[in-house]
Amino acid sequence: MIKFRVPSEIDVLKVIARYGSIKGTINLHNLVHELQTRGVLKTEFSFVKYSFGYYSKDLEETIYSLKKLNLIKVSKGDDGIEIYEITDRGLKVLEAVLKT
Repeated sequence: MIKFRVPSEIDVLKVIARYGSIKGTINLHNLVHELQTRGVLKTEFSFVKYSFGYYSKDLEETIYSLKKLNLIKVSKGDDGIEIYEITDRGLKVLEAVLKT
């Protein structure tokens, strides 16, 4: 049997799609860390613990890639905090991947 690894970008798309939107970079990093720690996500992001929670440079690079590919959008709320949402294009990519 051939095994293949799902790219971390797809896992992050799944998380954002599952929650609809995620408010705050810190919340996104902490959520992905928690899901990875519990084995829900098979990602291998390296995290560093800070006073406000966990941070991953790898996850930040993945988020950047998803934004550049127009698979997620990041907007600012009235309070200036980032809001992460999946785009229509991101939903189509996710649906296509999940069908296979």
